[in-house]
Amino acid sequence: MKSLGVIETRGLTAAIQVADAACKAANVEIIGYRKVGSGLVSICFQGEISAVRTAVDHGVDVVSQKERVIGSLVIARPEPSVITKLLTVKSQKKAPAVAEKEQETAIETVVKTLVEAPVKNEVENLEAPKAVADLQTQNIASETKAATDKALSSKKAIKPEGRKGKK
Repeated sequence: MKSLGVIETRGLTAAIQVADAACKAANVEIIGYRKVGSGLVSICFQGEISAVRTAVDHGVDVVSQKERVIGSLVIARPEPSVITKLLTVKSQKKAPAVAEKEQETAIETVVKTLVEAPVKNEVENLEAPKAVADLQTQNIASETKAATDKALSSKKAIKPEGRKGKK
């Protein structure tokens, strides 16, 4: 049965040092790592329970600066959903990339349907660039709205005047 070992460090260099030492100490494999934020990095190992315990213990011991290790954990026979949730990263930065990808797919679809469709007259030739231009205009408008929303949310609220000088 596979077991899961996790070591959390402060800084990427400490995480690399831990990963190297752990893999050299026992027969484990790194199944992933995760940048948690604020410099914290979690490394996940998988293997037999005794190998994972040895690897985690050795990885924690080998770090030169002991304050760099935040914590460690060994789970025997974890539920598969735990591993999948550990390794999936949810981030707000990925949402614009997904929207951008959908925009590119929409443009490609419009271009394919208009290019593959038989051209009957010159008016149909003008529809393809117009459709692509409309999609690009929508994309620019959404980017402008996002930038405006971000700017408005970052401004500090104006505080009302106090009653200091009033009688």
